[in-house]
Amino acid sequence: MASWQAKVLNSILSYIAKPGMNARGVRMSLADIRVRLLTLDCRYLPWPEDLVTEALSLSHSQLLHYRLAGNPQKGAEHTAKPALFYVRGGGFCFKTPHAHGRYIATLCGQLGAEAFVPDYRLAPEYPFPAPFEDVLEGFSAFLDRWQGPFVIMGDSAGGNLGMALLLKARDLGLRLPQSCVLLSPALDLAITGDSERLLSADDPFFTPESLLRLRGAYLRGANPMMPEVSPLHGDLHGLPPVLLLAGRRELLLEDSERMAVRLAAAGNLVESHFIANMPHVFPLFELVPEAKEGRQIVVDFIHRYLR
Repeated sequence: MASWQAKVLNSILSYIAKPGMNARGVRMSLADIRVRLLTLDCRYLPWPEDLVTEALSLSHSQLLHYRLAGNPQKGAEHTAKPALFYVRGGGFCFKTPHAHGRYIATLCGQLGAEAFVPDYRLAPEYPFPAPFEDVLEGFSAFLDRWQGPFVIMGDSAGGNLGMALLLKARDLGLRLPQSCVLLSPALDLAITGDSERLLSADDPFFTPESLLRLRGAYLRGANPMMPEVSPLHGDLHGLPPVLLLAGRRELLLEDSERMAVRLAAAGNLVESHFIANMPHVFPLFELVPEAKEGRQIVVDFIHRYLR
């Protein structure tokens, strides 16, 4: 049974967040929605006081380096300290740096880690392949700076980019992470799953219409079957352990379910947790008990493969 906090969260998402992406009636542009989300993110979610940020310039974007104040920077005496290469979500079109910063700060504290976050360009102004290219360049810059163990992690659209990055890194012969964590990832932009199930999903955040709107802004005519776009359809052999964590009330649940099956069939270690009554990227909602449960699943999984 869902906690009362989860029920309140789902109601808020249904009545406030969901209508903003609906095309019926007067709808906001994606650029206007981005500005509104950034404003709300900064106004109501304070930046973690102990999270220190350094921005590293890339060709068209930047790579953000997060560490907790008082947490020594990596040196010869800290070679075993882990790092997170965290790809933030936002439907390829938005970003909420404070919401993600708060979660990443918590993870860094629990893991004794530092984090690197690619601040990639956003659609519709910069459709595919620009965001993926920025993430790949950011990952190369990260590898140049970090020699210790690390984890690739991403949520929602960031889960798409993170998994696509993992496949590309393997193909290019780059150093692979100890594990990969995907929260509510969008893994099949070709939408080859059960359409009847998609249309009947009781998602408090997204409608099929809103997902198609974000998908169209990102793809802008690109082939949705490419593994860089839909990693579900890529070659999944030879990957590190993967955790898939999603809510059972989200439209994208089937992406995670199908990916878990395909990863296992390809001989990889995979762990999946699908939590009842939870919406999209529920671990980011820190006041919900189920989010705390999800966060602990993530930390336990990462610890298991860092040993």
